[in-house]
Amino acid sequence: MDYYKPEMKIMKSVQINLLFFGFVINFVWEMLQMPFFSYPADTSLTRINLACIQASAGDAAMIVIAFWVVVFLQKDRKWYLHPSVRSLAFFLLPGVIMTIVFEAMATGAIHRWAYANSMPTLPVLGTGLVPIAQWLLLPLVIIFIVRRQVRQTD
Repeated sequence: MDYYKPEMKIMKSVQINLLFFGFVINFVWEMLQMPFFSYPADTSLTRINLACIQASAGDAAMIVIAFWVVVFLQKDRKWYLHPSVRSLAFFLLPGVIMTIVFEAMATGAIHRWAYANSMPTLPVLGTGLVPIAQWLLLPLVIIFIVRRQVRQTD
């Protein structure tokens, strides 16, 4: 195989893979977690779907940011090929922090959405546990899929 072909370079790009898998996997999660959220009765299904698309794009971008946080802290651009507990913790932490901040803004000051009664929340902070679980589980799944994808194109 000729790995200098542009399409092969794209398949080997960690950032492109993080964005792609980050978007797709987070979009599925966003749709599945809908019963835990509450929207005004006059909110259209189209608007809710667009909000899920926007959230998924933001989640994918946050995953790339978290990836670069680890690169900076570990000084290793290929840390995902041999992740340590420390590098995975560094990978998860920015997303969890950003989730707490964004959820507080969205459910508070900007009133973008509200939690349904079915949403368990963190004591004191009031952040939904489903979005926190999203950021504790999905980035790990995504980084291991990306690792496999990049290795397969080697």
